[in-house]
Amino acid sequence: MTQGPFRDVPIACTLPTIAEAKAQVERWQAFDADYALSAERADSVLVIHYAKVDDSISRLRELVEVERRCCAFVEWGIDEGRGDLRLIARGSVEQLAALNVPTPLTA
Repeated sequence: MTQGPFRDVPIACTLPTIAEAKAQVERWQAFDADYALSAERADSVLVIHYAKVDDSISRLRELVEVERRCCAFVEWGIDEGRGDLRLIARGSVEQLAALNVPTPLTA
């Protein structure tokens, strides 16, 4: 199995402080509580389905913008072209496990 372009990136958050990392986790928890519908995981991809409304789209974009900088060991994508909003994270089994997202998702 090929791991993609991020296979050599260390599995570590690069936010500069613990407080910033904690704040990002809290933003994800609040977002998931507000909008998460379900999640599914395969070996190299995690897909989380969210309710698709203006607020969820803008908040997910902001969250993913931070993740692309601080957790570059995963490839982050957003699919807005369906009835729901989807976060798509790609990486190795170990990289996806580091995200600590339960599946099935319990929002």
